Amino acid sequence: MQGQAIQNDFLQKIASISQILTLFDWLPDAHLYIKNTESQFMLVNKASALRNGFETPDDIIGKTDYDIHPPLMASAYTAEDERVMSKGEAIPEQIWLVYDYLGDQHWFISTKIPLFDSDGSVIGLAGIMRPLKGAAHLQDSYTGLSKAIDHVLNHYDETISSTDLAHKVNLSVSQFNRRFKTLFGIPPSQFVLRTRINAARTALSHTNTSLGDIAVNCGFYDQSQLAKLFKRETGMTPRNYRKRYQN
Repeated sequence: MQGQAIQNDFLQKIASISQILTLFDWLPDAHLYIKNTESQFMLVNKASALRNGFETPDDIIGKTDYDIHPPLMASAYTAEDERVMSKGEAIPEQIWLVYDYLGDQHWFISTKIPLFDSDGSVIGLAGIMRPLKGAAHLQDSYTGLSKAIDHVLNHYDETISSTDLAHKVNLSVSQFNRRFKTLFGIPPSQFVLRTRINAARTALSHTNTSLGDIAVNCGFYDQSQLAKLFKRETGMTPRNYRKRYQN
């Protein structure tokens, strides 16, 4: 108890938690953020600000995921925030395929924890993301499926079936589907779709390619299918997405 009292006394003397946050600027692969109960960003490190398209950490303060990401993606991020804060429990080491403000995707390990005030009430949350490749204890599971994952990322414009992907990692279809969903939280078919949607997002924001050509180049049957699935996954039509995010 004496040690805890000494600790509390010391921590209360720290003028601002932002002093500690500057340490994370020396870890450019770690993305740290703190949000209030409204899911507004209150503190972020430099890497997190840059990943979300802001020049400095101060530029993102007060904003939410809805100010940064398409509505459906922002809704998913906020829903998980609400789970952490409503239950007052951490959600540790979730493997996410995360998009940056340019539409590029990378695998991250994400952990979120609730933050409490002195009365024990939840006042927000803190989260940190780090690249999957740096997490050795999860890397083995990822490596076992990497040939299938790499095939999707490199050949999303082609016809892809779970049977083909399972064969690449020497598993039955049922074994492959089960392991994939356990590791990534989504079935392989959803991963294929999200990869194609991400490719379409990149093409819409970085090129003037027609919607019909984007659909074919990204593995969709036609422009109609692209429009339907793109709206379902992002909450925006391809045309509106291009208008908002191009350049």
